[in-house]
Amino acid sequence: MDCVRLVNREHRLPHEESLWTKELVWIDHQTQLQPVCARALNAWISACGGEQEVTFVSGWRSYAQQHIIMKETEAERGWDYAHQFVAEVRASEHHTGLAIDLGIAGKDQDLICPDFSGPLAEKMHACAARFGFILRYPKQKTKITGISEEPWHYRYVGPLHAQIMNEKDWVLEEYAEFLRTCSPSHPYLYFDGQQHWALWTQSVSSTVDDGAAGSLLDETTRLIVQALDPAPVAIGKDRAWVELDSAALRHNLITLEKAMSDEQKIMAVLKANAYGHGLAPIAQFLSRQGVDHFAVATMEEAKVIRDLNPNAEILILGYVPACHAQEVSELKLSLTLTSYQQACQLSQTGYPITAHLPVDTGMHRLGEAAQDLDALARYYQLPNIKITGTYSHLYEADNLSPEAQVHTQAQIERFFAAIDGLKHRGIDPGRVHLQGSYGFLNYPELRCDLVRCGIALFGCIADHRSQTKLDLRPVASVHTRIAALRSLKKGEGAGYNHVWSAPQDTTAAILSIGYSDGLLRSSSFQGVEVLIHGQRCPLVGAMCMDQCFVDIGSLPAVIGEEVIVIGTQGTQSISALEIADRTGTIVPETLSLLRGRMPRIFI
Repeated sequence: MDCVRLVNREHRLPHEESLWTKELVWIDHQTQLQPVCARALNAWISACGGEQEVTFVSGWRSYAQQHIIMKETEAERGWDYAHQFVAEVRASEHHTGLAIDLGIAGKDQDLICPDFSGPLAEKMHACAARFGFILRYPKQKTKITGISEEPWHYRYVGPLHAQIMNEKDWVLEEYAEFLRTCSPSHPYLYFDGQQHWALWTQSVSSTVDDGAAGSLLDETTRLIVQALDPAPVAIGKDRAWVELDSAALRHNLITLEKAMSDEQKIMAVLKANAYGHGLAPIAQFLSRQGVDHFAVATMEEAKVIRDLNPNAEILILGYVPACHAQEVSELKLSLTLTSYQQACQLSQTGYPITAHLPVDTGMHRLGEAAQDLDALARYYQLPNIKITGTYSHLYEADNLSPEAQVHTQAQIERFFAAIDGLKHRGIDPGRVHLQGSYGFLNYPELRCDLVRCGIALFGCIADHRSQTKLDLRPVASVHTRIAALRSLKKGEGAGYNHVWSAPQDTTAAILSIGYSDGLLRSSSFQGVEVLIHGQRCPLVGAMCMDQCFVDIGSLPAVIGEEVIVIGTQGTQSISALEIADRTGTIVPETLSLLRGRMPRIFI
């Protein structure tokens, strides 16, 4: 049974409806459902004591019945009302036998909008997920579902999927969209309290491995659900790994977009392996969210995104020599013209090149001086070079001191003066962009076409450096495991050169993560801590390439136990910002150092 089959206007059921009608059972004199849904519904109602109060308004409907209901509603209440509350034929969940409209006995029940409210309805809603049901059309998700709020309409998806959607506050459209980003090599790993599960999707034409259950997610996508046994360690979580919170990433994207004007668009900056988060999974996820402008540092990074998104604009911010002109042109990548010499060399290759022109407003890194309009204008005259964007970078945007703000305002004025000067000469500068993450948060009034968001997308903004306080949430957490435990007497050393010795009798936990995974070797001497059992424990001794030491005192611990390096456990949290502050660096460096040998796992 395809319990999570997405059915809506975009994903309609096939013309042949017999696939859904073979095993229907009667739950009263007029209502039919699939057996699995009927059993769960009875258990749900019984657990809430609703046997005498709950009525069944509508269950399974044939295509013919749906057509009649639509036409009658159009005639009686108008086209707008009908299409607000009644799905079209083959786009209604009622065809599956997995959807039920509920009512309360003693109340007038309208077929289209029944009354399911009151204490019993609230009690049933609170425990719906436990029995495998979701409220299909909640009020706050109407823009996503395309259907007005229906507090009476529940859909059976099974306890596992209902629990996940309930925890993530997703409707089925959001859940399906997320699942499409999961693959056999990067499955979604979930623990339901008793069993570990791996979930991923593949095309309907792909072969399903033994031991995995496959069901249709939509007409082209198959969902695979596999129980992981033995359960203690899930796939990819055996030594050290990075977890990516998909809900946080989606939330950050939406939050940033809402803070922008309608004319502005996000350019997702995914340099340095997406700031250590994993370039491929992040680019794929953002592409599915509708992001179509990306910025990277290198050709190799750009090619990774192009393989995932054939139509997006991908701007390479770093230097690319002219020897790559043919490949750049064929892949339709956009280059940064780092100097006039490079631009001339690219032009001379004869390959059509799309580019953005940097303007030096004071950072003195790339581009011609903003005041030198003649130098800027000559780039636009080069044959084979099409400039579709002009930009600069604010070098003190994260500094809120009065002096820094004066410098930034001067940069802003220089940049827009250059843009106006080019336009006055009849030159189209293309899409204009000036703000990075802190540039947008501290100078949101600027009306550029694109906003380059990197670290803000990943929720790692320092509040004391930002005037605009947005609810941005960390996306990445870093995890490892205890590889060994050592009892140490007072004065005994551990690790290379015994640079640390136990100040008292204690236990050292050896973690299966080291500086080759991206931790700074100096962390052990700078007060960096990890979380074990929700308690902070200090790194000690000289960090090894693949292991490190933690003084856990008398804290009970076992080999194989999970340890949080960055993230939350219990009531305690360790952020990338905290580690950066303790080690004397910045968050982008802390995250960008995370090595690719640690799997990136969406949760």
